[in-house]
Amino acid sequence: MLLYGKTRLHVDTVRTWRGRFADGGLPALADLKRSGRPARFTPVQVAEAKALACHLPAETGIPLSRWSCPELAVELNVRGITDSISASTVRRW
Repeated sequence: MLLYGKTRLHVDTVRTWRGRFADGGLPALADLKRSGRPARFTPVQVAEAKALACHLPAETGIPLSRWSCPELAVELNVRGITDSISASTVRRW
């Protein structure tokens, strides 16, 4: 693998970015549109879900000793953090 200087980037990566800059300047370095389904949840929603998961349910008045993924999914919906979320998505986060 050929790495480019102190950046430790592959030479092909450097060529790609250098070419984009040469063709369009700084605006050309912005992220390109990605394929696939757009994100369903915002980064703020994900952060709020993770923050809630870090607190014991008893601290928020919920009579549980710890969160399960289904219970946390329900609580995220009740609090209006998400419109609807599955336990498997909570588990994945």
